[in-house]
Formats: sequence, structure tokens, C-alpha cells
Amino acid sequence: MNNGQSLASLRERGGNILHKLRLRRREPWNWCVHTACLAILPFGLLTHNLALLTLAVLALAAGCLPLPLPPMAHTELRRLLPVVEKLIGLENAWLARPLDRRKKLQVAALVLGPPLSGWFLWQQDLGPIGLALIVAYLLHVRRKNIENGIEP
Repeated sequence: MNNGQSLASLRERGGNILHKLRLRRREPWNWCVHTACLAILPFGLLTHNLALLTLAVLALAAGCLPLPLPPMAHTELRRLLPVVEKLIGLENAWLARPLDRRKKLQVAALVLGPPLSGWFLWQQDLGPIGLALIVAYLLHVRRKNIENGIEP
């Protein structure tokens, strides 16, 4: 097998893995596990708690596997199912949107934001995170005002 064929084979296998992970992310239990992981991670970073960090990484890995759980509709969490399905649908709709200027900015924020936030949490410097949240909220209010006809 030459180098070009092996590179194409690796690219194809990588694409298959990403497709499988994306399909798993659409399952309600896996989505909930990933979301719980993202809720635990900041506290682990802020407190330098190795147990919370390990739990977050294990939850992230577990959310990528097929979870042998009953359907969420047959459990006590069935009341959450409509909300989880709506959020999964919003995520999939965002992924399916074309890459316009707004989405490029959102992707840049998603690429730069979490590592910077993780670093600031690890350094226990909450000022930049607070400022970023305030700026994001003010931009949201500005956009809503423009949509409602209020001149900024």
C-alpha cells in the first residue's frame, strides 16, 4: 500500500469515527452525559480538584460510547426529554447551517473561548470570564434592540 492510499484510508476512518460520534451526540443519554461533563469541568479547574477533573474526562469519554440504558422516555427523567430533544435539535440545526459570517464568529468563539476560560479558571482569575460574559450579554441585548426597532 502506498502513502497516498494509506492517507486516504486514515482520512476515511477518521471521518467514520467523527460521524459515529456525531450520531452518538444526538442520543439523549449521551447528550446529557456530555452536558454534565461540561458542568463539572469548570468547578474542577477552579478548585484544582483532581477528582472532579477525572470525573469530567471520564464522563466525556463515556458519552462517546453506546450507553446500555433504557430509553429516557421510560425513566424518571422523561419530563426532561422534550427539553433535551429541543436542545439536540438546536445543536443539529446550528451544525447544518451554512458557514456565514455570523457562524464563523461563533466557531471562533467556540475554538478560543473554552481554552481561555479553562486557563483563567485554572489561574483562578474570574475577571476576564466575567467581562466576557457581560460583553456577550450586552451584544445580545443590542441585537434584540435592533430586531425590535430600537436604534442603538
